[in-house]
Order: sequence, then structure tokens, then C-alpha cells
Amino acid sequence: MNISEDILWITECPEKWMLFTNRSYEAQIQTADPNRVYNVPEHPGYVYNILEDSYEKVGTTGYVVTGAAGEMWPIGEGALRKYQIAPEDITDVPQKVMTVELDTVFAGIRIPKDTTFTLEVDYGEKAVLKGNRPGLDHGEGDFVLVATRMEDGRPVPDFTDSGRIVNGAVFDTLYKPLK
Repeated sequence: MNISEDILWITECPEKWMLFTNRSYEAQIQTADPNRVYNVPEHPGYVYNILEDSYEKVGTTGYVVTGAAGEMWPIGEGALRKYQIAPEDITDVPQKVMTVELDTVFAGIRIPKDTTFTLEVDYGEKAVLKGNRPGLDHGEGDFVLVATRMEDGRPVPDFTDSGRIVNGAVFDTLYKPLK
């Protein structure tokens, strides 16, 4: 995990991390169209994800999802397993869809909202995400989430995962504590 120095302490105390799984929540989905204007005026084929402060190009195939906070991102056919909808039912009109609760376990830690930080991720393409950045509500602070690995029969944070940042204001809509 490649994080900014001001939060390096999080990798030194795995006992402060909590375990989470995703919740089912309402999103919207539509077919992707590189000629369509989404939420980036005068720039057809691009979507802006306000929570990650990132722009992404929409492909000629696939879909565009609008999340719980109005953020948008493109997905491919393989990511549809996270949504309760068949590909043939998706049109160019945004429609409500419920996400699927998966059995993936994540480890997460909240970073206090007065601490801005960065996290470099690599999901096939490198990006630098910004946590607790000015101009957004973060609740009590954004979360850093990483995958887990099993150790002595228990899930523990896997710091080899590049991780992700989840906005603290919507975290409880997206994730729930592991029971």
C-alpha cells in the first residue's frame, strides 16, 4: 500500500482496523455511450466521480453507474455481478438497481476528517486518490479499505493490497461491520 506519510501509522497498528462487508444499496445503471454528455458539460463520453475527484472515459461498450452520492463511473460486463440486473435489461435511460451483497471481507480504518492524505492505487492503471479533500462532506473522516488475508483462521488487513478510499459521509450506506 502506497500512502502519504501523514497516515503511515495505520500500517503499524492492524489492531485498530475493523472488518467490513458491503451492503446492498440503490444505484442507477445505464448503457455506456461515448457520444453522450453525462455529468461533465461539453465533454461527451466522460464521467466525473466526485468522491474520487477523477474523470473517466466511457467506452463504446459497457455501462455507467451512478452511486449513492451521485458519483459516476464506467464498468465493464464483468462488473455486472455486483448489480441485480441482467445485461439485456439495461438501456440508455438510467434505471434504479440494487447492488448485491458479496462475501468479500475488507479491513478498514477511519482517518479523522482534519487529516488530508493520499493513496496511490493500481487497478491496472495507477491513480492517486485524495482522502478528506476540501470541498466535500466527509462525516467524521474518510476510510481506507484494503482486502483481507487469513492469518490463524481470522481475516486481517492485507497491506499488499493497493486499497481504496471511501468517503466517510457515505461509508455506512455502502459497508457494514462484519458479524
